[in-house]
Amino acid sequence: MKLVKLSLVAALAAGAFSAANAVSLEEAIKDVDVSGMFRYRFESDRRDIGNTIVDGYNSSKENKHKFKSQLNFKAALDDNFKAFVQFQYSTSELGFNSPNAKAETDTDSTFAVQQAYLEYTNEAYATNVIFGKMEVGSIWTDDAVGTGAKILNNSIEGLTFAGYWFDSFNVTSDGDFTGLGIADTSLYGAAVLGDFDPFAFQVWAAYSNNWAFLYAVDASYKFAFNDMANFKIQAQYLGNSLDSDKEKLGLDNSNFYAAQLQGQISAFDFQAGIVGYGEKDKASLVVLEDKGRVIAPGEQIFYSEGSDLRGSTGENFFYFAGLGYTFAETVRVGFDYIGGKSEQVGHDIDKNEYIARVSYAYSPKLTFSGFYSYLTEDYNTNGVHDSDDQFIRLEALYKF
Repeated sequence: MKLVKLSLVAALAAGAFSAANAVSLEEAIKDVDVSGMFRYRFESDRRDIGNTIVDGYNSSKENKHKFKSQLNFKAALDDNFKAFVQFQYSTSELGFNSPNAKAETDTDSTFAVQQAYLEYTNEAYATNVIFGKMEVGSIWTDDAVGTGAKILNNSIEGLTFAGYWFDSFNVTSDGDFTGLGIADTSLYGAAVLGDFDPFAFQVWAAYSNNWAFLYAVDASYKFAFNDMANFKIQAQYLGNSLDSDKEKLGLDNSNFYAAQLQGQISAFDFQAGIVGYGEKDKASLVVLEDKGRVIAPGEQIFYSEGSDLRGSTGENFFYFAGLGYTFAETVRVGFDYIGGKSEQVGHDIDKNEYIARVSYAYSPKLTFSGFYSYLTEDYNTNGVHDSDDQFIRLEALYKF
């Protein structure tokens, strides 16, 4: 999006040029694109274990107010180079009735540099080279940022070839990384992404230094019976082979498989599928951060004990289904269900998650949404209390 009000970009541009290389304001800002978002979330997540109430898997049992805003600036430096900078403001504030911490509104936090990279484009070879601080964008990560480089080539229509190297990640500031040491090592890899509508696929490979070789395949196919009925079938397989010394830490190689059918018939939409992964006697991991970009519906199960995709002990198998209806192309209501079990040594954990959702697209840029998730865990063993986790989130999201 081109900037309309120029004061902020003007200030940035003024600081970017020395007096010796001064240019006019119009020249400095004419090739700067500005975009961004603002998001507010209210969350409350309480987990009941017997007669004890603790924090849930996703947030705290106290009311939380989360603010996040991003400002993106992309400027053409010359015919081949572009610079990108993303400034981010993010806070998480406790509300009233917080017994373990003071409820207080944060007015001290400021914008910080979230991403900053230089991009070189060679149109003759359809190749882009990006280096700096950027979103990783892999199948094993969600919105993780790392410092490194990417090479992208689109010389064959429908195919993207990628090579990437990341020397470090924003493990502390992101907060959703695996707790295993693999998050603190370099990552080298390559990918081939194909889009031949209606068929698409992704093939990923990576090596995490002194930790593991990771690989993944994703394939999907779209089809329609008429203009009112559209469907998509998708399947994924992810695996890894850990370095031999990791077995001493009680870890094992991982295999993850999932498949789903998604569809839309008039104002109705639905999804259904299965997910399986993990070992009952050793810990294994599927993704490096959050839920990555794998088929993992729901809000809580895939963060829960024995089922955490970022590293957990349990042989998991789940099935899921969801149904939604959209009124007047603006208001959607939906219900999702995920059920199954995590097999442990000597016992199982039966799990069921029920989610009610609602969203309202006030405009193409502004959306209001919310959900209520209720997760039950039955441990099927003596001496362990069953668990119920109730997670509420309300959100307002503006993009420009």
